[in-house]
Amino acid sequence: MAILAAFNPIDLARIQVLLQVDVAVLMGYTGAIFKKMFGTSIGLMVSLFIMFLWIILPYLLSLRLFNKKDL
Repeated sequence: MAILAAFNPIDLARIQVLLQVDVAVLMGYTGAIFKKMFGTSIGLMVSLFIMFLWIILPYLLSLRLFNKKDL
């Protein structure tokens, strides 16, 4: 489930905010899994990279599609 949450940018941002505020302790077992997976520096870098991809890939796709159109 944590891997699937990584591919949803809204959930990923929400998890990162919860980990920074340290509210993940209140989430129980799920919070422990998220803290183990995304709470480390490598997990933070991976989540930032995935969120960066959510920005760059749609931009590049739209740029490619708009350049093909004759406007």
